[in-house]
Amino acid sequence: AAFFNGSDPNRLCFTYNSTDALNLLIFGLLGPGDHAVTTTLEHNSVLRPLYHLSRDHGVAVDHVPFNAAGIVEPEAIAARFRPNTRLVAVNHASNVIGTVQPIREIGRLCRERGILFLIDASQSAGKIPIDMEADFLDAVAFTGHKSLLGPTGIGGLYVREGVEVRQTRAGGTGVRSAQRSHLEEYPYRLEYGTPNIMGI
Repeated sequence: AAFFNGSDPNRLCFTYNSTDALNLLIFGLLGPGDHAVTTTLEHNSVLRPLYHLSRDHGVAVDHVPFNAAGIVEPEAIAARFRPNTRLVAVNHASNVIGTVQPIREIGRLCRERGILFLIDASQSAGKIPIDMEADFLDAVAFTGHKSLLGPTGIGGLYVREGVEVRQTRAGGTGVRSAQRSHLEEYPYRLEYGTPNIMGI
């Protein structure tokens, strides 16, 4: 959590990888009637969940293109905002063309409008500084096996305080096992079953 300048280590939830983290957040935030903005530079770990929500659950999605320099202009994202825009999801650093997006400027525009801002930090976590506060981030999804120099099969999701993600799964945690419903508090809210402790 400190690595991303997060304020609460309990808000760091371990997952299997970035895809798992992104699915937890995207499906846990969006529902019928919501609108999301993303880019044409995204990995399928963002594009496919959004496509399924669009196809099956009435979520509208806009895809903002990048310019000739490979940058998604913050103003182009803001131009897609609607009254029902709930989420902006941006690939921090592209593994295809190598560009790094201006997340601080995008994050500021999102925060001004009260729109949640998620970055896919699969390529950047461990290589490019990421600051939850200074970059106006609401959630960061990351994987362990790239610039964090960890093994495969481990990733995570940091969710800023005040952002609540709907539970889309339920299971064991070894905590208060007599309780019938899945635990509401973080990190258990988004962690299900035994984590990849060796990977962590």
